[in-house]
Amino acid sequence: MSSSPLILVIGGNGFVGYAVLAGALKAGYQVRAAVRRQDAIDRISRAPSIQKYLSTGELTFVVVSDNTLPCAYNEAAKDCSYIFHMASPLASQPGDLVSQAIAGTKAVLVAAEATLSVKRVVFTASTSSVRPFERLLLTHPANQAIMAGKDDEVPALTAESRVPTQPPIPDDAPGFHRYINSKIAAMNLVDEYATTQEFNDAHFSIINIMPGWILGPEELARNKQEAFKGSNLMLAWLFADVSLAPFLGLPADEYAPLLSETVHLDDVVEAHVNALKTNKVPGKYRNFLLCSEAPTGPDLMSAVGIVRRELPQEVSDGKIPFAGKLGTIKSKLDVTSAERDLLGHPFQPYEKQVKDTIKWFVHLSD
Repeated sequence: MSSSPLILVIGGNGFVGYAVLAGALKAGYQVRAAVRRQDAIDRISRAPSIQKYLSTGELTFVVVSDNTLPCAYNEAAKDCSYIFHMASPLASQPGDLVSQAIAGTKAVLVAAEATLSVKRVVFTASTSSVRPFERLLLTHPANQAIMAGKDDEVPALTAESRVPTQPPIPDDAPGFHRYINSKIAAMNLVDEYATTQEFNDAHFSIINIMPGWILGPEELARNKQEAFKGSNLMLAWLFADVSLAPFLGLPADEYAPLLSETVHLDDVVEAHVNALKTNKVPGKYRNFLLCSEAPTGPDLMSAVGIVRRELPQEVSDGKIPFAGKLGTIKSKLDVTSAERDLLGHPFQPYEKQVKDTIKWFVHLSD
């Protein structure tokens, strides 16, 4: 058994969670993956890149069936030096996502307080944690101002941006609206905790990582049907005439461009692993926004030219039909601190995000 530091990874069977889990193992850490069900353990255990870590015992599992209990993770966190919390309610889940997200976040903080070996907790938030749902809609005043060339009237989104916890909405409201409200509430909860004397005296520090749409190959996806269940969904229009409008609670035939906030999965993994290095990323409480090509983000439809240029054979073979389209709402982002302090280099461009994702996707089985 390795003597390397042990990380409790919560949510390691998800798109981002698994990639971070695998990246942490590759970086030399031990990982204890907390999942809710045995089938999540089975799914992770099939992945080729982690087989050697299973055999050496560097990757182990613990089942936490109810993560809303106040002490849900206390036993799981025993002897851990770090905690990655990447489990959050999905937009596809029914019911009150805000209560679920808050309960899970509180349970992580309780476990960190109770476990003296914990040095740092890393929360995986989102750009959705720091702006309201309405900012995704074309009609939002900030989007109208940017499209009119009045960028100077719109404040930049930064890692320190915040919005108030949103008023309750019906449980049958659009899933993505409920999801965003849950991300805002969880972020504000951690922010509020960071202002307390309790945290000031605590033995651990906190890092919040807030990525935009994350693009990249997903090792756990075994076929095309599984591949677009995560945020890679935003590239589905290259293969089918699909609309993301219903995702936003809009009629399917309504024009629904997306905010241009994307980041490569590899950068997200590197950011998480680097966040554990207190000598590289010092401080008691830090926030980092992960988005490429700031300040405006890329033109999402430029994926067409990227694919034609980078994957000509796949295009010639008819594997990429360019069946749909996706409009872009330009963003206004400041990611300076993430590139300077967390990564130490610029984010990988949209071109590489698209190339790597589509090249992986077209070779999956149907």
